Amino acid sequence: MANVKLHKCFPTVISDFSYHPDIVLQEQMVDYIKKTRKDNMYHTDDTLHNVPHFIDLRDIILDANKDHLKKLDYKYGHLEITGMWANCLSAGDSHPPHTHSNNFLSGVYYLFAGKNTSPIQFFDPRPQANVLQPRNSPNIMNSSMVQFDSIWGVGYIFPSWLQHWVPPTAEERISISWNIILRGEYGAPGTLQNAHI
Repeated sequence: MANVKLHKCFPTVISDFSYHPDIVLQEQMVDYIKKTRKDNMYHTDDTLHNVPHFIDLRDIILDANKDHLKKLDYKYGHLEITGMWANCLSAGDSHPPHTHSNNFLSGVYYLFAGKNTSPIQFFDPRPQANVLQPRNSPNIMNSSMVQFDSIWGVGYIFPSWLQHWVPPTAEERISISWNIILRGEYGAPGTLQNAHI
């Protein structure tokens, strides 16, 4: 029998973290979101990272993103949250497929999620990988989609370019999303393709 060794090339890394605010702070955050979200929209504006009720969460998000980048061995000057907002989905609502342009990392944190709320689903970013799809037993190595449950107090960090969506949910869910840019040097020096961002 052949001795086959697998090499995992070009991985797409998604990290998770946990943060459980006390019930009073959680209620304050939910109340603020419900009072300030835009008329007939499911989201707030993108400045929650500057709102006092969300400072602890903002700091946890920054620390989690720093740890994510450290494990991937990225070098940068500092991180900047370019936007942080809440999404409120009611029963039957969904969030169509999208990416987060003009950022490096994005994420979602579940402030309120019941047992029957929809997961977040991510799509394989390699279009050529899905030209032929033999039958398989789906796993992380052969799937064209992966999903993570929406669990209260859990957040996920992912590349901003990774397409994702939320299928129709059976009950209300409130999530906080964010975008992050890495400030510092991009590209190798002297290549005429480097930049300071």
